Amino acid sequence: MRRIARYVLCASFCAPGWLGAQGFAVNELGTCAMGRAGTAAAGPCDDASAVWANPAGLARLAGTHASVSVTLIRPYGGFTDDLYAQKTAMPGQTYPVPSLYVSHHTGKLGLGLGVFAPYGLGTRWQTDFIGRFDAYNTQLKSIYVQPTVGYQVNTWLSLGLGIAYIHSTVELQQRIDLSLLPLPTNPFLPAGTTFSAIGIPHFTDFADATLKASGNGFAFNGGILIKASDRLTLGGHFVTRKTIAYTGDARFAPVATGLVFAPGTTPLNPTTPLPIDAALASQFVTGGPLVNQAVATRITLPDQGTVGFAYTLQDRWTLMAEYQQIVWGWVGTLVIDFANAGTPDRALVQDFRDSHAFRAGLEYQRSAKTAIRAGYLFHTAAAPVQTVTPLLPEGARNELTLGFSTELARGIRIDGAYQFIVQQDRRGRAGTRYNNGLYSFGAHLIGAGLAYTF
Repeated sequence: MRRIARYVLCASFCAPGWLGAQGFAVNELGTCAMGRAGTAAAGPCDDASAVWANPAGLARLAGTHASVSVTLIRPYGGFTDDLYAQKTAMPGQTYPVPSLYVSHHTGKLGLGLGVFAPYGLGTRWQTDFIGRFDAYNTQLKSIYVQPTVGYQVNTWLSLGLGIAYIHSTVELQQRIDLSLLPLPTNPFLPAGTTFSAIGIPHFTDFADATLKASGNGFAFNGGILIKASDRLTLGGHFVTRKTIAYTGDARFAPVATGLVFAPGTTPLNPTTPLPIDAALASQFVTGGPLVNQAVATRITLPDQGTVGFAYTLQDRWTLMAEYQQIVWGWVGTLVIDFANAGTPDRALVQDFRDSHAFRAGLEYQRSAKTAIRAGYLFHTAAAPVQTVTPLLPEGARNELTLGFSTELARGIRIDGAYQFIVQQDRRGRAGTRYNNGLYSFGAHLIGAGLAYTF
């Protein structure tokens, strides 16, 4: 039953993609920076989000700060198949991305703690979509809890380092296609003959698979800030990769086909009717390939680096720009391990490629209490053409942002941001082994945050 294992496993851990960034990386980890397209490596916001954006920034953030923010991501898009030019739209969905930061500064030392999610995903499709055999519901969450320290070496140089504890979970649901299932051993048929050869239509649901797994690990986040002049600051930070070992459960439930072969229509039932559902019941009991069981795999959360500058044009205007690379090349072949001996393990080739992002942001300090922000972001895709699926309908993207902040009371500030994502249409596959249609995608993101300075 290797075909069953193949389709279950590919959908479960084929490094799923996210809605807002390259691969399954997430950039919207603070409302202030989001408003200026995420540019914060050389000009971290004064809300302690430097814990993520550049730990060295804590050394220059005077006082005590606390902030909380959430970004709501509302994707839209669909898949248009080549054969009938029929478009299947993604159902309405909203994904929240929260973050929390606190920091305290004393002398040349800045201390901070952050809780954020730099890697994650969410995709959902209707269960009548042809791509349901790849996946119709996928969730990946990777929560980082990062204590951080920043140190001001001298008047122009600051360094920072954070150590993040990672807790990651993955959940996936997919359907399994009966037409691709090998028939039981039969002397009248060649080995490996599938149910499609005896009349079962393609895309016939006969099982629903749900996989849940979790894992933990540690990563490092280092940063540097260089004050080149009164107007120009250079900065960068680097996050190390971590390969997470996931363990969990795979659960399978039969989906009734209602199909019956009349007597004599196949070599399997020469004299009596054959209810297909009854014949398949053995797949779901002890020893069968679709019995509930433990499952394990490993997914790499890749390393990434960002460098940039912040330049004060005038007293109220600041221009920021940066370049980011995420080393997705570490995501090559994923080995999936099923506990049941009747469900063969699989090695899945992903062959991701490194992605590159270019960001530019502008901030205008309208008054002592109010700032206005805008930005632009472009990034390349991580998934090669052969892995553009319902799990990862990803391509190169252009993104525009607007944001603001205003002081409500002494020490209390609110931030707001909006981001519009336009992805280039990209060919991919759904329910087949070859590219058979066109994915379109876009998203609206709304961020809100509250910051308090003690």
